[in-house]
Amino acid sequence: MKTLKSGLLLFALMTFVAAGCKEVSGDDDPIDNSPISELFAAAQEVGTIASEDIDEASGLVASRSNSNYLWTHNDSGGEPIVYLMSKAGADSSQARFEGARNTDWEDIAMGPGPDDAIQYLYVGDIGDNSARRSNLTIYRVAEPDLNVLDIPNQQTLSNVDAINYVYSNGARDAESLMVDPVTKDIYVLSKRESQVGLYILPYPQSLIEMDTAEFLMSMPYTGFVAGDISLDGSEILIKTYSEIYHWTRTNGVTVKDALTGKPSRLIYTPESQGEAICFSTDGSGFYTVSEKNSADPVSIFFYRRN
Repeated sequence: MKTLKSGLLLFALMTFVAAGCKEVSGDDDPIDNSPISELFAAAQEVGTIASEDIDEASGLVASRSNSNYLWTHNDSGGEPIVYLMSKAGADSSQARFEGARNTDWEDIAMGPGPDDAIQYLYVGDIGDNSARRSNLTIYRVAEPDLNVLDIPNQQTLSNVDAINYVYSNGARDAESLMVDPVTKDIYVLSKRESQVGLYILPYPQSLIEMDTAEFLMSMPYTGFVAGDISLDGSEILIKTYSEIYHWTRTNGVTVKDALTGKPSRLIYTPESQGEAICFSTDGSGFYTVSEKNSADPVSIFFYRRN
């Protein structure tokens, strides 16, 4: 009997220790109690997403060819399509990526690429909830000229580049994609670690061989779900489900070095699974949308710069 009691006591102790050592999940998103910056004003609802085809808006970026529009896309398993909407959410156009697949599209970015005269759409098929995918893909294609096309319309974008890559330190889940307008480097931020990782795919990325996203550093945050770099490269936004962080970046400073600094914590109206953020083209503020549409329209929020 004494042996049985000792065994039960040891089992209980091991169970308690195991529970106490549970790793922080990227979905836990602990609340940050640091002061709120007054750099941007409180959220203003500027519209709702009109298109019924957009049912899981997982990424957002402002158009460069026409500042009246925003690009978005659906999450995993949807069509390889990006959706154009007005800043008030009006259904404007659809563009299919020729030859692409949507395994788990998680974020969209805009930036330079092979032709310096062109701005490119970058879509990250980078989601990997169980960290099991053997490789990931970032699609790149020239943004259509939205000043000459009939809107709304449906079109297929050809000459889509597929940048296939692996991580230098093993598979992981990610939902944040950014392109440096200064260097053309691509940055990916992981999601689920207790301290997320920053990765770089330096320009020029290979379209023939497998690229490697090199680990740059850990960051003392968890649950990153979206990010964006301003048009001039001087500001960086990254969000979790409950917080938005803002970093400034001076000339000559790398994205990595900028992100080592302490960010400003911005005012944020939490959304139901809000996974998308982007600067406005003119730098006057930033937009957020939610992935959930349930029974209610999804609101588009704008945070104006003070």
